[in-house]
Amino acid sequence: MIVLPDALRILLRMLFPPLFTIRINDGRVVLVHGTATPAFLEDCSRIAGKGGIRSGWIWGHGSGSGVRLEFSSGIGEGDRQRFRNTAGIHSL
Repeated sequence: MIVLPDALRILLRMLFPPLFTIRINDGRVVLVHGTATPAFLEDCSRIAGKGGIRSGWIWGHGSGSGVRLEFSSGIGEGDRQRFRNTAGIHSL
């Protein structure tokens, strides 16, 4: 996995905007940009609650095999995998 400095990540998002942006704030999930199904957002909310995630960002990028998720640094690897598993069962 490649870890990019925040400034480079921001530049890449400007050049290649994500399909959607999700903000986790005080444990609540909010779709900030793009489209995602209500069921996916509900599952994200459940994962954030169970994982104790108080804040963070999730970006969905289009890829040849579907949607690739990118996460802010405050979201741990176990929760990242749970979000990926959830994205795999929803039509994003």
